[in-house]
Amino acid sequence: MAATTKITPSSPRLASLLSDVERGNIKIPVFQRQYIWTDEQIISLLDSIYRGYPVGSLLMWSTKEELKHERNVGGFKLPETPEDYPVNYILDGQQRLTTLYGVFNSDQNTANVELAERFHICYLPEEDAFAHKSAAENKERIQLNKILDTTKLLAELPKFNDEQKAKIAKLTEAFKDYEFPIVTIRERSNKEVCSIFQRINSSGTPLSSMELLTAWTWSDKFDLRREIESLLDRLADKGYEKIDQPLLMRMLASITIGSIDENDLVDVDPDTLVGGVNDLKNAVFSAVDFLEGQLKIKNIIFVPFPIMIIPIVFFYTKIKKPTASQLSELRKWFWQCALTQRYKAGTNRLVLEDLSKMELISNGETPFGDSNIVVKESVFKSSWRINSTSAKAALCLMAQLRPRSFLTGSEVDLGSVLSAYNARQFHHIYPKAYLNKQSISFHEANVISNICFLSASENNAISDAAPERYFEEIPKNQADIIFDSALIPKVARNGKLAFEDFVELRTKELTRVAQLLVDQGAI
Repeated sequence: MAATTKITPSSPRLASLLSDVERGNIKIPVFQRQYIWTDEQIISLLDSIYRGYPVGSLLMWSTKEELKHERNVGGFKLPETPEDYPVNYILDGQQRLTTLYGVFNSDQNTANVELAERFHICYLPEEDAFAHKSAAENKERIQLNKILDTTKLLAELPKFNDEQKAKIAKLTEAFKDYEFPIVTIRERSNKEVCSIFQRINSSGTPLSSMELLTAWTWSDKFDLRREIESLLDRLADKGYEKIDQPLLMRMLASITIGSIDENDLVDVDPDTLVGGVNDLKNAVFSAVDFLEGQLKIKNIIFVPFPIMIIPIVFFYTKIKKPTASQLSELRKWFWQCALTQRYKAGTNRLVLEDLSKMELISNGETPFGDSNIVVKESVFKSSWRINSTSAKAALCLMAQLRPRSFLTGSEVDLGSVLSAYNARQFHHIYPKAYLNKQSISFHEANVISNICFLSASENNAISDAAPERYFEEIPKNQADIIFDSALIPKVARNGKLAFEDFVELRTKELTRVAQLLVDQGAI
């Protein structure tokens, strides 16, 4: 039962809540989002409070942690107050609290005139409704920024009749006495608060631990959120837009504390986090260069398990300029992981194991030298689904052969084909429609061993032609190079081999090359 005392409910009156904001007892951390409410949401909140409807609770964190916080609320400048701790930081309910503070202080000094203008809300006694002052011209009205201040209110009342005064009195009482539910978290660890924080979803947008970390590490020279967003933009420019914020945060955890749980970052010293971000920025682009240069992979979407990039990034934080031997070990690891589907189960545990092996490589050891791993033919006999991990592993393998156009013999532009990543960039060597005419089912025809790289235009040109016919169009003087680059078995190069025999032989070719990659890291 002791743990329950760490979460305390309370219901202060609205006037008292707003007074706490002005005195600096409630602060808005810098990680909170900008004000995004619409005018309709502002009116709806005020109307709900006036009618005594529930409007949801605020979540506060009372802590001695000094988080970077906003010096104003909704652009309104607050008086200077002593920095006393513990302080109540608002974790959820910022939009509601900013709205209420803005509406009842809309005539105060502001650094955001445009936003302050939106908070000039009036009450119309004759209509018993709320409206923005611009929509209330030529109507009897009282601005809400007058009703909680007795002096201002008394100055306004003489212009109203008795019935209107009674409605305004009712209005004033409704707002002054409205009890606003607050839940305050106390004496919780940073990680517990982070877990609670991540589960909040009242605004429809899940909050992340990165936003909490932003507050702990923020300075005039360092903004974690901005650093991560900038990094994501640069990665997108290189075609790696599928690397997202959570994946980057897991990379950061691996670099700073040897974990891959971003929630563990909340206990990391801020200086360590700042240093980790600097290491991350360099290492992640070295990892991208490795994928593109060493493995011809032009887009993270082709990596069978995107999480595979974490050990690569970790490696490049240890070794800025790896030797040929170290690169060979890294390639072996990649192929062993991809072609054995290593991360299909127990992923987190296995990634942590691989981080340890990356440490060994950086120390000059060869943990992948004698793997005794045997690639199974079943990888290539499985169904072709463009997003399956087996298909991605096979495509990464095929890219190593520098595939060529069937009709022109020119090298396939992997940068173009792999960045697009749609079904029209790949070709069933024995077309499905052709096989269907031979009573071979879609399921039998649609196997990875029947797939090769081909541009969309050539795919359209070949369409459902029999291999015996369109193989004839392959340039004779380049035929062997083209067939070799597509791993077409020699006995199948006239296109007359029965489909079942073709699949069996090409599966063996793919498996042979896969085994070379696993054992040697290259072909």
